[in-house]
Amino acid sequence: MPTDIPWLSFAFPFASSSEGLRGTIISLLPKAPIARHLSNTYYRHAAWMYTPISETEFNDLVFRPLYENDPSTYETVSSHSLAIVYMILAIGTLLDLDKPAHSPEASQLYHLGRAALSIDSVFEEQSIPAIQALLLMCHYMFLDQIDGPRWATMGLVVKLAQSVGLHRDSGKWKLKAEETFRRRCLLWEIYTYDSWQSLTYGRPPSFSLAHIDTKRPHETTKNAHSEIEMSFAAWKHEFCHECLSAVHDQVLVSARAPTYKTIQEMDKKIRMYYVPPSLQVPGFGGAKYNRELEQPSTELTMQRYIAFAIKEMSLFYMHRGFFARALEDSPADPMGSKYAPSVLAAYTSACSFVGLIGSLFKQHPALTERMWFLFTHVFSCSIVLGSIAAKSQMAIAPSALSHLESAYSLFLSVSTTRKHKILPVLEKLKDRAHAALNNNGLKQDHTRFSSDVNSPPIKAEEDELAGLGGMTRLVSRKKSTSPSSPYSTASAESPPTSSSSPPPAFQAISLPGSTGSPEWSYPLQEQLPATHYSQYPTHEVTHSTSPVLPYHYPQTQHNMTLESMSDYYGYHGQGTTTPMRTEYSPYNGFDSHSPNDQYMIPTQDISDSWQNLMAQYRHMT
Repeated sequence: MPTDIPWLSFAFPFASSSEGLRGTIISLLPKAPIARHLSNTYYRHAAWMYTPISETEFNDLVFRPLYENDPSTYETVSSHSLAIVYMILAIGTLLDLDKPAHSPEASQLYHLGRAALSIDSVFEEQSIPAIQALLLMCHYMFLDQIDGPRWATMGLVVKLAQSVGLHRDSGKWKLKAEETFRRRCLLWEIYTYDSWQSLTYGRPPSFSLAHIDTKRPHETTKNAHSEIEMSFAAWKHEFCHECLSAVHDQVLVSARAPTYKTIQEMDKKIRMYYVPPSLQVPGFGGAKYNRELEQPSTELTMQRYIAFAIKEMSLFYMHRGFFARALEDSPADPMGSKYAPSVLAAYTSACSFVGLIGSLFKQHPALTERMWFLFTHVFSCSIVLGSIAAKSQMAIAPSALSHLESAYSLFLSVSTTRKHKILPVLEKLKDRAHAALNNNGLKQDHTRFSSDVNSPPIKAEEDELAGLGGMTRLVSRKKSTSPSSPYSTASAESPPTSSSSPPPAFQAISLPGSTGSPEWSYPLQEQLPATHYSQYPTHEVTHSTSPVLPYHYPQTQHNMTLESMSDYYGYHGQGTTTPMRTEYSPYNGFDSHSPNDQYMIPTQDISDSWQNLMAQYRHMT
């Protein structure tokens, strides 16, 4: 590569370049067969998630003019279209499973794309191809873990989209139907990317729906069973428009602390949001396992899993701050906190997500591993699971440990060297959980643990982790004086089962040896062919001789409200010492008409609690 090309890449977006460099950049394009292979790889392995330019449009307007026409026609290809080619080839190289992950070849193509973008300044030459190229550039940075400029670049994409009027529907401008469809597709792809990126960063989205009247481009249909069907593109556009936008505005990035009533409403909105049959993951979220006549394509499989994952992570992000606050309020037993429902919600989402990515990894290990963002979410889920597993007096601690073991097995299975930063953290979480569960059978005083080297006292553990993290440690505001678990006087063994199970049936039982305790509801597993279970080796926890209580992850949780979730897990208000009025009980769910809703508003930014929790482990990753 000529030495001036890398410098030109870093001149973007503020400097324009000499027109003479256009020929140099064109001459560096890969040969046609290689370019075709890489572009096909892009549309097979990457475009299923975001598609700023359709395959037909790319072939007709970009690829063929460059590769199938006379070289004298190169001048008809704009520099921004040239950037589209390079960005697609870069992503295709990044996700070519026959090439090493993060290959230098992908980086070189990416920088050539940046150089092409600087030939004609995107500020002076605002165009649809420029916006498409920039969105592709963001997608590349997302997949290659280039975090620094990605957020700001996406802001530029949105401003350019507004400058060319993508946020206003062009149907009334008498454009050709194809152009109107193209503009609608691009706007909602940008909106979706911006919304999902905001979810990950915890920052405000760049768009406001009040300023958009562009119609969604894709129609819905009905299948033979009169069920509404739609493509993944249609579903993600609708989900972001109808659901995630409200979650952003009212909960995730709101400058005003949300009330717990708002959390309840948004939780229900996400759980109940419709997913068409074609996008449901068999065995997850209540979807039945039906043997399909044809093996679904890689693209469809990825779309199904991401549709489920985005709902799950929306729930997880919404509750994780309240989960961390519950740990602060009641470090010995988070179910003694007024935010106990969020403890259950974060726990079930963490269990579900770990099982989901494990199932996807078993089907498409190489491609799933290239989607490293999924594993960063698994790590966050592992922190929640490890925090619960170490609280041995909690009824769900054994099953939390089981899912933590699954997450650990998942990271062991990947080939990337990044796992070496994650595994020590998970090992420490596992060791503490095992020690806590084993010690619980020897000492029933749940406010203190034995002085075993692997399980220091709670306060000492907090001080140790805070010192290692170099940030504010968790502060316990209140302590629970009685356990939340429905069978706190005896720990229970919880044999792990596949978290990719079908919808469970419910059966109420009375716990043996727990006179007067509330009923515990647990699901009975439906029988599936053995080939359906796609989980990792499980680890049996043998920390006591208490009666065995089977645990199965509730796949119907997407159709469960927080109230029914509390009932499902058997938490009915026992043991809480939080001073509350009689109208409200944290275990019985939420009373939407309760006059005490203001009491549930956090006095401090709830995200601080999560950041404090994560700070304990960030230094190790």
